[in-house]
Amino acid sequence: MRAGVVVLLCLLCSCGRKEVDPQLLIEERAASQIAGMRATVLRNCERDVQEAAVLRADSLLLDRARRMRRIAGRPPKPGRPGAPPVLELSEPLPLRPLFPFEIRFDTLLRDSLLRDSLLQDSLLLDSLYQDSLRLDSSLQLQ
Repeated sequence: MRAGVVVLLCLLCSCGRKEVDPQLLIEERAASQIAGMRATVLRNCERDVQEAAVLRADSLLLDRARRMRRIAGRPPKPGRPGAPPVLELSEPLPLRPLFPFEIRFDTLLRDSLLRDSLLQDSLLLDSLYQDSLRLDSSLQLQ
């Protein structure tokens, strides 16, 4: 019986009125609406980019097909008389990456190289620094 009274008392105390901040509610609803609008804009943007890419790819493929149809069935272009024979590779060259592994995956190094390459006078400063080092070393030798 006492347990029932305690439970009833707890229920009555917990049913108290909650204070709601209207400014907080407005901010939450505005944030959710902004998030929805942002998601819609991003979705539309991605769709537009995809459609433009498909159109571009299709036009490139159609252009290539038209060019191939124009030259299909033609005999190969004859070489010049007396020209040396065209050299051909005995086996294909192995593929290798354009940039070394360190530059491709080390973001700090890549960013610093990019930052350095964007400076107009980076090469000039480097050559001036090296010239000053040579001058310092020649002064020390005397």
